[in-house]
Amino acid sequence: MSSDLTAGVWIYRSFLNLTQEVDDFNELKFGQGELIFEDVSEPGTLRGQLAFRSFPPKADDPRLVLSGFKYDGNPYSLRFQGTGVKETSAEGWVYQYVGYFIPKWPDGKRQRSVIVGSVIRSVPHDGCSDGIVGSFIAVQKDFIEPRNVIPLPNNVRDLLASRHHRLHHAVWHSVRNRWLSLTESQRQQIRALEWQPGGMEFERPSLSKKGDPILNNGSGEDFLFMHREMIREVHSMMTHPIKGWTAIPAPGSFIIEQEFASSHPTFHHSGNPDGFAVPKAWINNLDEETNRRIKYIKTDGFYWSRMRWWDREFKNSQYLSTLTLGELGALIEWSVHNDMHMRWASVPRDPSTGETLPEGRKDNDIDKVWDTPDYDFLGDFYSSHVNPIFWRLHGWIDDRIGDWFQAHEKAHPGEVKQSRIKGVPWFKKGKWVHSEHPWSGPAMSKRGHHDIEKMEKVIYILFGEPTYMQEVPNGKVRFTWF
Repeated sequence: MSSDLTAGVWIYRSFLNLTQEVDDFNELKFGQGELIFEDVSEPGTLRGQLAFRSFPPKADDPRLVLSGFKYDGNPYSLRFQGTGVKETSAEGWVYQYVGYFIPKWPDGKRQRSVIVGSVIRSVPHDGCSDGIVGSFIAVQKDFIEPRNVIPLPNNVRDLLASRHHRLHHAVWHSVRNRWLSLTESQRQQIRALEWQPGGMEFERPSLSKKGDPILNNGSGEDFLFMHREMIREVHSMMTHPIKGWTAIPAPGSFIIEQEFASSHPTFHHSGNPDGFAVPKAWINNLDEETNRRIKYIKTDGFYWSRMRWWDREFKNSQYLSTLTLGELGALIEWSVHNDMHMRWASVPRDPSTGETLPEGRKDNDIDKVWDTPDYDFLGDFYSSHVNPIFWRLHGWIDDRIGDWFQAHEKAHPGEVKQSRIKGVPWFKKGKWVHSEHPWSGPAMSKRGHHDIEKMEKVIYILFGEPTYMQEVPNGKVRFTWF
């Protein structure tokens, strides 16, 4: 039997094994705290901590370091030891634990992952004898989303969650990715709306008919430029611009953003202290290949075997000096960029009910219910840019442009010339730069917006037009699709 045990925070409660009736449930209480599994990826191993926090928390609150093993079986089981941390009131404590992962009911609703087990005090402490045995229950808490740890400023969040920004990001990516798979009639309709990828100068789709990245048409430059333009807009609205990751976060590493922490003293959340914890994988009922991919991308092994390599490769001056700007953008977009999005993506949820939607939003469902700021799923073009993680990972990508320029200055002095396009620091067309006009969408109105109605029409051309509209009791309008 497999387990969905994942790194994260569990509410731990242990009880004395009393047989007599009690009037006060606290008479059964042995302990209560947060059980945090920090690493469950390596076969057989288990690491974490058990913290017994007071309110308000104190520096010497009891805390145990956990180490042990997990075992496949029916039921799945755990065995681990908790050792008191020095300089806390738990110094000298030793407890042993055995637990069993409870299978979920096939027809159960709103079920949570639960471990039940037994605990024994192995060493006496604080006047309590050893050998005392209790029972425990651990219930996994919901993943603490980045927006609750490192929230965007309200003005930035509201702008990014607006219908205009959502549609722009979704349409821009979708026309590039799907262009060569469309019929000529569909392409003509999109041209009439001025949303062909690359604009009027030269159409630049990002994928071939077979679905392979196109490296030599400048679409990679569009990818880098459009997101640099987005970053510039967001930073212009902030007192302290968001810093991109200097390195892609390794499993278990915590990066505390000091500027944010100083102004948000309650920002720390156990289990996701910096907002960069990797959410657990989820299973959908449509695509087993996608299920396997998401599960693998979220493992520690994927980081150490692929992501760390990409982090180094795209900073390697010798390698960067061999790439055109378009090749750099396309290679990043279709490797580390896509996998960073899915590594840090949580299971999508219905914005009205909060229920999980393992299959996600339908591409042609652009009902306004999806425009709530909390819909920030990283795996959807319509929402990913509303997630605070988006700006860290795209900051990392944007910094690679500077590395690329410096690599060429060293290897080919003067061959790449800097310029500004629409106020954005960029480069002149030349040997290493394909396009004179990188594309981030058609011309905007005098109010600084793209036409929302046109973007909605592009979505319908790409993914199918609604067959009819249905009025629902709460007054919201939902589309029904074939």
